[in-house]
Amino acid sequence: MAQIVWGTCLLGWCTLIHVAIVTMSIPVVGRLGQAKLFQTRSTLRTSAILLAVGLALLFGHSVQIWSWSLAFMWMGFFEDTAQSFYFATVTYTTLGYGDIVLGAEARVFATFAAVAGLFTFGVSTAYLIGVLGRILPDVFSQSS
Repeated sequence: MAQIVWGTCLLGWCTLIHVAIVTMSIPVVGRLGQAKLFQTRSTLRTSAILLAVGLALLFGHSVQIWSWSLAFMWMGFFEDTAQSFYFATVTYTTLGYGDIVLGAEARVFATFAAVAGLFTFGVSTAYLIGVLGRILPDVFSQSS
């Protein structure tokens, strides 16, 4: 039961962090789209917007992976930071190589890392598609 409670708490933390970072990046992306520097240079504008979105999403996922890694260490599943970070990354991204396997005392907790990754990668994809949908029509209409 403790695995479920702690896993749910960390899953909630990850959701909160990711949604907050995406939400905070929206005004930045909007200002980039309206900046005078980018009005006549659609390629530069598109690159700047995609870079801002990419960095925000990368930061959000990195915070979450580090959160899982620290939680694995705090709960005593790993003593080595590199191994904990590796396991957290492989689990969060749902690659699941299987070269490191946790015992029964941690399996359920670790599955929450995969759920967090699945959910937040979905949010990231939706955000990126939304941004692309807004900027690509402008790019194509200017090049015609």
